[in-house]
Amino acid sequence: MKCYSLVIDPKLVKEIDNLIKEHGLFSSRSDFIRDAIRARLIEVRKSILGKGELDLGEKGLGAKGRGKQSREKEEQEGKAVEEAMEEIEEYKFGGVH
Repeated sequence: MKCYSLVIDPKLVKEIDNLIKEHGLFSSRSDFIRDAIRARLIEVRKSILGKGELDLGEKGLGAKGRGKQSREKEEQEGKAVEEAMEEIEEYKFGGVH
């Protein structure tokens, strides 16, 4: 894993800390940030691939069909996230972060 320095508004950091303390949703700020990046990458990939290609489980099919298609959807999303993460790893940031 690579380390990056991010400039984040202190108000946002306090909000993250409050969510961690009050709800125990994440174990650390880093976990929160990683999860947020993953979620955003999934959104971006969905918009790039087209919604129809990823909504296989939402066509109103029976439970059996939905289960299989949901797994396929998860696999597609997982592959999309992996590809996006690889692209980020390959991207060289210039200047101060």
